[in-house]
Amino acid sequence: MLESLNLHFAFYDWLLVFMVTALGVFSAYTKDPQLKAVAATIPIPCGFAYIAVGLPMGAANAISGFMCFLYVHIVRILHYKVKIPIIPSIALGLAFFVALGTFLMPIVPDTEAMFLGVCAFDFIVGIIFFQKQKYKSGVRYKTPLPVYIKAPAIAGVVSGLMVIKHLMGGFCTSFPMMNSIVSYESRYSLGDQCRQLPLFLIAGPIMFIEMRYLETLLHLNHWIVLLCGYALFACIYWPLNQELKRRNERADASYSGEKK
Repeated sequence: MLESLNLHFAFYDWLLVFMVTALGVFSAYTKDPQLKAVAATIPIPCGFAYIAVGLPMGAANAISGFMCFLYVHIVRILHYKVKIPIIPSIALGLAFFVALGTFLMPIVPDTEAMFLGVCAFDFIVGIIFFQKQKYKSGVRYKTPLPVYIKAPAIAGVVSGLMVIKHLMGGFCTSFPMMNSIVSYESRYSLGDQCRQLPLFLIAGPIMFIEMRYLETLLHLNHWIVLLCGYALFACIYWPLNQELKRRNERADASYSGEKK
C-alpha cells in the first residue's frame, strides 16, 4: 500500500531529503539574495535524485531543467504582478510542473536525437536570457525563526514533495524541491532567483550529456558518473556566476549614479 502511494522512502530518498533540507536551511539563514539563488541552482538535489531514481540521464532531465526555469518565472509573476501570496504562488508553480511533467512523461521519446535536441534548446535559451535579462541585486533578508523550528519545517515540506518522486520518473531529477524552498526564502528577491536559472540552463545540459554517455557507453558506477558531472558543471557554472555578480554590481552602481 505504501509503495503504491509512493510513501516508502529508500535510503537514497532519505539522503535526498537531508541534502535538500540542508540547502534549504542555508538559504533561509544567508542574507545574500544571490547566494540563496545559488542554493537553488547547484545540482546537488538534482544529482541525488538521479541516484535515487536510478535512471540514465535522458530527455526528461533536460526538459525538466527548462520547466524549472518556467516555474521560477511563474512564481515571480504570480507573486509580484498578480499579487497572489507567496505560498499559493509556489503551490501553483509546482502544480504546473507536476501537470506538465506528468503529461510529457509518457509521450517524450527517450531517443538520442530528442535528448541532444532538448539539451541544445536549454543551452541556447540559457545563453539568450543570460545576455538579455536585466540585472539588479535583490533585498537582503534572512528568516527570523530559530533553526530548531525552521529546519524541521523545511524537512517536512521536502518530505511531502518527495511523495511524487516516482510519479515524475526522469522529470524528478530537476523537480523544483530546492527552488520551492528558495522561492519562499527569496520572496523579497525573486528576481535574483530568475536571473540565476539561465546559469543552470547553460551548464546543466553539458553535465547531462557527459553523465549520460559515461553511464551508457562506459557503464561507470552512478556515483562516479555523478562526481564527474559535478566537476564539469562547476567548471562552467563558477565563472558564469562570477560574471553574474559583476553584472549585478555594475547595474547597482549605475542605478546609484543615476539617483545622484
